[in-house]
Amino acid sequence: MVNWKLSRTFWLKMSLVMTVIFAVVGVLVVALGTSDASSSQSLQAVKRVIVDVDAGPDDAWAVFHLLSAESVRIEAISCVRGNTNATNVGRNVLRTLTALGRENDIPIYVGSNEPLITPAPEVKPEDMYFGSDGFSDIEFGEPHPNMTLLRIDSTFEELFKLIKKHRNDISFISLGPLTNLALLLKTYPNTRHWINEVFIMGGNRHGVGNTKNAAEFNFYKDPEAANIVINNYHRNITVLPWETASRDNLVMNQTWRFDVLGNTNNAVVKILNPVERKPLLSETDNWMPCDLLVAMAFTHPELITESKRYRADVELHGWLTRGQLVLDHANEGTGNVTIIDNMDTPTVKRMLLTLAGVAK
Repeated sequence: MVNWKLSRTFWLKMSLVMTVIFAVVGVLVVALGTSDASSSQSLQAVKRVIVDVDAGPDDAWAVFHLLSAESVRIEAISCVRGNTNATNVGRNVLRTLTALGRENDIPIYVGSNEPLITPAPEVKPEDMYFGSDGFSDIEFGEPHPNMTLLRIDSTFEELFKLIKKHRNDISFISLGPLTNLALLLKTYPNTRHWINEVFIMGGNRHGVGNTKNAAEFNFYKDPEAANIVINNYHRNITVLPWETASRDNLVMNQTWRFDVLGNTNNAVVKILNPVERKPLLSETDNWMPCDLLVAMAFTHPELITESKRYRADVELHGWLTRGQLVLDHANEGTGNVTIIDNMDTPTVKRMLLTLAGVAK
């Protein structure tokens, strides 16, 4: 009888232990399953992008923001002639990535160094807003960017391979003239179907530009390229035009830019402070981070407070309007071009302060 009682007690304890073990294992399995599902969702949420730049400090701000966004993976950066020649653009991109310790992480391709139809509009060196090198000709000293990291050969073939590998999963963000994207669409027509969406800084909303006549700079520098993109890519195109970048609420003042946003030890901001200060000294008290706004609209579409859809085209023949983005206002709400008309400025500024590492 004593042995039976001991045996019964033993098995009751063992039963209790096994129950606890099974319960713990069940919790772990559920937790691991949830974690795996969460990781899977996180991977699916990542947006792959190719960023096309003519850098330009405004491009550098945009790249800086995209690199800081957990939801974005920059697969490649391509360089196009705009603010300066494509090689100088590559140097400026390298300088930005080097400041972040990311120069070996992202391939940088040197693309087209001329518009589709030459000669390009003549621009005197003294009239180049960000200097002859696109970074206001600032002497940065050592260390110099490692120019051997620039990829010069087979740019469009490599971009095509990347888009093919991640078909329907890569977005193209164009922050300069549209030459590289136009060449890609024409040389490799499948890219017209495999690029997920296109974001563009450039063009017009109401015919107000920033060149000598009506066109905006990026479209004016290569109107044929802009025309090819607008007419050959039929998926979603989101455009932040010059008029939106010029809105009173989105134009920030230089005092805030340099005394608040610029008051940081962040390595990228320290590079961009003199680059932007030099040309802005002779301007009104305005700072217009055009390309940055496009990057923010891409990563945080909730920042867009006003937008409309249109069919669109690009004027190629007008003596005074060559390069102007023309919208079909009579059929507003149709078409594949979304025009960003306004953004949430207070949130944009808060995000900028966080990006720069400015204590609040």
